[in-house]
Amino acid sequence: MEGSEVNGLTNGGDGVMGQTYLERLQKGKGNRQVICFPYLGGHSRSFQPLVPYLPDVEIWAFTPPGHGLNTEAPLEHMQQLVELYTDELLAVIKPGATLLGHSLGGLAAYFVAQRLQQAIPDTSRTLRLVLSACSTPAECGIHRYDQMSDDDLIEHLFSYDGLPKELIHEKELLHYFMPVIRADFRLLASATTLEHQPMSVPVLYLWGERDNAVPLQSALKWGRYFDTQMKLQTIREGTHMFIMHQPSTVAYYLTSFMTPELERLNLVE
Repeated sequence: MEGSEVNGLTNGGDGVMGQTYLERLQKGKGNRQVICFPYLGGHSRSFQPLVPYLPDVEIWAFTPPGHGLNTEAPLEHMQQLVELYTDELLAVIKPGATLLGHSLGGLAAYFVAQRLQQAIPDTSRTLRLVLSACSTPAECGIHRYDQMSDDDLIEHLFSYDGLPKELIHEKELLHYFMPVIRADFRLLASATTLEHQPMSVPVLYLWGERDNAVPLQSALKWGRYFDTQMKLQTIREGTHMFIMHQPSTVAYYLTSFMTPELERLNLVE
């Protein structure tokens, strides 16, 4: 299941971003680069809370079609999203970059990393991958949440901290965003159709110990998707959307992972 930041969405309007898919949130001061892939309903500015905690890092983040200030129709198949993301990345990605994807974004980051291995093999060999609160591709088609009624889908999103609690009485606003949410759930389910093979890449998995959308068993299943040993880090008291609520903690583990000489002993094998 994926998180959502409905109060950051829009279905139209004339925004300064126009039809931009990839935005640089921070220039950075060193040679480290992070590329952020948003969760269901998310967009580039969903990662803004991380920026103050990564002051020296160049940070880029995606806005999928139909999200944020992008006015295009949302995509409904993972293959389309992966191709769009990969094409956009080729112009900016640097050797040693870290791909960070939360929930739905974790799946996208995984498949983009595979595409990059084919498109830019020399650079892709230096990449690092951070998966955060995401189920494996094999599990994404089990539940068809896009077929729920609006009220049931809204209740489902609230059940795993996928919506800000202050919106619980804003049903009219939430119904307005349901077409984008449904499209994202269809996109999520389509991940089961994409081909993949185990990758050899340094990988860190961030899991919230109070995540009732992605159980620990699902997180551990990601290990079979890599030839390298996946590192698992538990986010204490973290719900499914810990990336929104605990950005300093996420940034701490992200920094440790990006800088091998600083890797902590509590990054559990």
